[in-house]
Amino acid sequence: MITYEPEIAAADLPPGTAARLLAMQRRELFSLFAEVRTLAWIGAMLVAGGVGVLLSHHLKEIGPLTIAIVLAVAAAGCYAWAWLRRERVSLVDDSILLLGAMLVSADAGWMESQWHLFGARALLFLAIFHAVGAYRYESRALLSLAVGALAGWLGIERHIEQLFSSDVDLALRMFACAAIITLWREVDRRTRKKTTFTPVFDHTAITLGFIGALILTTKRDTTTLGLLLTLVIAAASTLFAFRTNVEPFLLYGVLFGTLAIDVWVWNTFSGDTLRPLITLATAIGAAAVLMAAHRRFRSRRA
Repeated sequence: MITYEPEIAAADLPPGTAARLLAMQRRELFSLFAEVRTLAWIGAMLVAGGVGVLLSHHLKEIGPLTIAIVLAVAAAGCYAWAWLRRERVSLVDDSILLLGAMLVSADAGWMESQWHLFGARALLFLAIFHAVGAYRYESRALLSLAVGALAGWLGIERHIEQLFSSDVDLALRMFACAAIITLWREVDRRTRKKTTFTPVFDHTAITLGFIGALILTTKRDTTTLGLLLTLVIAAASTLFAFRTNVEPFLLYGVLFGTLAIDVWVWNTFSGDTLRPLITLATAIGAAAVLMAAHRRFRSRRA
């Protein structure tokens, strides 16, 4: 086991800093940040889900207007808490802010379902509202909600579960959404030098691009075009992974590229033997590539 205890002991460090580094090396001190963040996120999801179940079971007793008011008041309380704690934000505070944003979305969806106030524009308003909150509170969680609302306004989330039965129009919508998010990313990156939002934009845009290309691959008339687009995006994603040392983008490239090849083969060739063999070969090849690339990433980090 590699340890840096001799170097820490020999270095001219303040006593408190040296003691903390030695404790970290000896595993006496370790971070629970990821675990606490996950638990806080799960807590916010459970509260939001519980509110939905409670309201659905007592709809007639409570009434539509009362439900809308209660959701608005609860969301306002969450935002007020986040505002009062804005100078010393913790994981719990961030989860309360996320809960407030989800309650706003739920309230907007509820009012739209009852009174049809804005139509599809309600999702655009939500995207703007969550984006403003994301920048005000420097919250990537709210940014994710804003991007999701934007995708819904463009007509994506309503059909995403029907990937293999979707039409070319949905693929074009995904490409448009990916382009908007990429432009948004560039504006954010160039105007805010210390931005933390870039990973959210990167992962969302590349995923939308891949799914759009994969939809084209599933259609017999555009299967070859879809395959070529998927492979081009996969190559770009792989290069980006090695340039930024972010391994998930390599995973995207290999998995979506492999899936597109398999779909293209099943659309192009016939025979009960050839197609399964090619699918098996691509799966083995993808696994080998991922294992080799993972070792390379580990050696680069070391």
